[in-house]
Amino acid sequence: MTKIRIFITIATIALLSSVAAGKVKTNPMPEVGLTDYYDYLAKADQGDVQAARIIGNCYLTGKGIDKDAKQAWKWYAKAAGKGDLEARYRVACLYRDGIGVKKNEAEAAYWFGKAASNGHALALLNLADCYANGRGIQKDQRIASENYWRAADRGVAEAAYIIGLRLRDGIGITQNLPMALKFFRQAAEFGYEDAAEMATLLELEGVKLPEKTKVKKSSPSPASGNNAKASGKNPVKKAKSGKTVAKKGASKAHHSSGKSSKKGSKKSKK
Repeated sequence: MTKIRIFITIATIALLSSVAAGKVKTNPMPEVGLTDYYDYLAKADQGDVQAARIIGNCYLTGKGIDKDAKQAWKWYAKAAGKGDLEARYRVACLYRDGIGVKKNEAEAAYWFGKAASNGHALALLNLADCYANGRGIQKDQRIASENYWRAADRGVAEAAYIIGLRLRDGIGITQNLPMALKFFRQAAEFGYEDAAEMATLLELEGVKLPEKTKVKKSSPSPASGNNAKASGKNPVKKAKSGKTVAKKGASKAHHSSGKSSKKGSKKSKK
């Protein structure tokens, strides 16, 4: 009877957690000081990439200047076009959510890939979500698992929880219960919802943490390189329908990046 109860509990939580795993929640707003807009506007107009991204932060959050999502996108695009990692991630988020620019999942996947290729932890999480659910890119569970793992290795609690589920169930990766337990425990340390319960259920089944701290992954090498590559594959190229759109959008962002926002400087708060 006890085993039946445990099985039912596992099945119920697995169902709920698999639904939750389809939604990427981790997307913190940038931190902005009230004086940042005035401090960085002149630098941004002179081509300072970091300053341009900070101006984008100001417009997105409404700190130091009136909130304006379109202006935020323009300044982020300016910085992203010149290689700023955080700006690339922010451009992707705006495309994903349709904030300040028309919603475009192919563009979001492209820019998440650009940021993820240089190790941006939250971009890795979101790129994995794109692959797992076929958002703006061809669905590929193997690459999704690789990128969830990479994000988890960089301390993203949500990614640790999701890769724990995938290791437990063998989704896009070889089933490995001890490693699943390890990642559930990792997510639980950061207070991620349901992670402690999932770890406890595995332990009730007799699963123990892996003996060695460093365990080689059975999956191929993770995403690396330029041009938003994931495991040596360009995520945009994989999506035939998204390829053209992504390239157009990339050039659009790059083109927008060459324009200074005169309108923005006029709107500054007195």
